[in-house]
Amino acid sequence: MIIAVRAPTPAAKPGEKRAVISAAVTDAKNAVNKFWNFMPKLLPEAELLFARSASCGGGNFNRARMLYSLLRNSYNIPMKTGVLGGTFDPVHLDHLQLIKGATKALGLQRVILLPTLNPPHKKEPPTPYATRLEMLKIFASECGENVVIDELEREFAPKAYASETLPALVKKYAGDQLYYIIGSDSLRKFTEWKNPEIVASSMPIAVYPRGKDDEIEAETARLNAMYPGARFIPLPYKSNGLSSSDIRFKSETGDTEGVKAALTPNVAAFVIERGLYLSYSGIVDRLRSEQPEGLFQHSLRSAEWAVTHAWLAGTGFSESFLSALLHDSAKPFSPMFPRESYPEGTAPPVCHQYDGAYRAEHDFGIPDKAVRDAIMYHTTARPGMTKLDELVYLADKLEAGRDYPGVEELRKLASEDLSRAVYESLIRTREYLINKGERPDNLTLQAAEWYNRKK
Repeated sequence: MIIAVRAPTPAAKPGEKRAVISAAVTDAKNAVNKFWNFMPKLLPEAELLFARSASCGGGNFNRARMLYSLLRNSYNIPMKTGVLGGTFDPVHLDHLQLIKGATKALGLQRVILLPTLNPPHKKEPPTPYATRLEMLKIFASECGENVVIDELEREFAPKAYASETLPALVKKYAGDQLYYIIGSDSLRKFTEWKNPEIVASSMPIAVYPRGKDDEIEAETARLNAMYPGARFIPLPYKSNGLSSSDIRFKSETGDTEGVKAALTPNVAAFVIERGLYLSYSGIVDRLRSEQPEGLFQHSLRSAEWAVTHAWLAGTGFSESFLSALLHDSAKPFSPMFPRESYPEGTAPPVCHQYDGAYRAEHDFGIPDKAVRDAIMYHTTARPGMTKLDELVYLADKLEAGRDYPGVEELRKLASEDLSRAVYESLIRTREYLINKGERPDNLTLQAAEWYNRKK
């Protein structure tokens, strides 16, 4: 396309120059309008060109694509756009993998990152919004993908729900084909969301598997039938197995190299330089000094299992981390009190669960009774187990270092249903002790009966 624009001659008078310049500006505006009216015809060819560039390893592909997308954004040309919300606490490489996978599967031309202000489903407050936003901007600048950060949730303070934000995004990005991207853990509880019918009707919902979730297709089909007009779409996404909780665990336990390996380079530098996710490093250091190495490693692995499975229990990072980390904190010192201080029939190897709850409060300054209770019953279980109780009970028995007959079966069961896994473990423990000629703890027997009645 050739564009000719008039220009004043050197000999022109001032009035003539102004007239010619004004005409030139008009010409330029008209030319730009013609160009952008023609641009949509070029877009499929441009996308094909960029795709070929990528397949050939073109070094400037990302820059060209981002410039192309910038032009589309500037002139409001409709785009296929993904919407990925989250606390991003912190944003990590699995988020990047998800962005790439969704872009490929859905043919997206950009992804909107929607940082949550105060997530309504989280039990614990996240890192301050401004800090998470700063990390997200760093991530966007170095991830090599066409991402846009939208701070829309600020408008819905103090808490925003998808039933409010999604219709607002549809209005804000009018003309774009939007896709809402969620995990299978959220999908499982979709009917419990606030106004789920509004969410389902706002835009197609693309679902990626969280953990080893092989029931996405059945669940998306069920929800498509439940909400007329909805489109729930399973994504063929391959996870790296990362989670924000796992990265926070690595930071709390001093695994700096693990943090670096899980984040983009400048986000990792930001986390380390700011000293983020180090709230409990003092407790970790004290436990390391008190426990034999083997026991300390078991405690770390238990805490790691707990925080990476907390999403199944709906528990927060802090309570999951602390209760699993400290569950055996009294083992080197137990029994700490006279035998009559413990429940009747308590065997010496069980005393440490009661001592551990005492130490959590008096030696480690843990005020949360739910954390202390999870420690207190991690060996025997009890009737009326809470989700945190179940999480810590299983973390002790299923952490990566455990190796006994049936452990893999229990791990698989736990990834599907924590309560069923606890019940199965209790039954096996009861049978094991009886076969050895030992009597199970009263609480173990009562807990097994309680779960049996719940079935």
